[in-house]
Amino acid sequence: MVNIKVNPQAAPQIAFVGKDKTPVIIIDDYVSNLDEIINQVVNNAQFEPEEVTKYPGVQSSIPKSIVVSYLKPLMKTLYKVYKFSQDLEPTPIDNCFSLITQQPNEISAMQSWPHFDTPNPNLIAVLHYLDKGNHGGTAFFQHNKSGIDRIDAQNKDIYFEHAHEYFSALNTNSFSYCSEAHSEFTCYQKVAYKPNRLLIFPGQLLHSTLVDLHTDINDDPSAGRLTANMFVSFA
Repeated sequence: MVNIKVNPQAAPQIAFVGKDKTPVIIIDDYVSNLDEIINQVVNNAQFEPEEVTKYPGVQSSIPKSIVVSYLKPLMKTLYKVYKFSQDLEPTPIDNCFSLITQQPNEISAMQSWPHFDTPNPNLIAVLHYLDKGNHGGTAFFQHNKSGIDRIDAQNKDIYFEHAHEYFSALNTNSFSYCSEAHSEFTCYQKVAYKPNRLLIFPGQLLHSTLVDLHTDINDDPSAGRLTANMFVSFA
């Protein structure tokens, strides 16, 4: 089993995004054994469709030892940047290698809008770009009519009400992946895809992959938009 070897020279950069100036952490060249990790996935991962979170593709669970080696070196930074109390314990959840495989005409209405991972302010998303090709990055959005860019328990229903109103008026069952230019949203921050780049942000933020239709939709882990998607809950 190949575990993550963190590059000792990798240094976090922090961007403060959205209305609340929420910290988003970017760490380039995060691991020193990227080829080993990719080979591990290509040779051992068992990809299956994901039904719970409605990820538009296939996923394979990341072995626990790899998750620990990924996340343990980040803990000091996460506590400091997100100002978590030392009383809160971190727990990794829902950790998967992921590939986008659904064509635009196969996605649902809500998959065509920016999404959030959770209304819980203490859940942090960790995304590692793995494949060495050119792929679509990640964008963060604000909903124009409501001004919402971060979902919590108070505004979650409002967001879904706007979505229902919008899709009801469209009167169609055919949708496209979310793009930087969207009639209902303003894209206020983009993080480009770069192999071996780690992207960390609160799961409350409205975000979306900017899917490149030419390179991203591929079930081959050696050529598709292969990512490691991880979450850490502080509770």
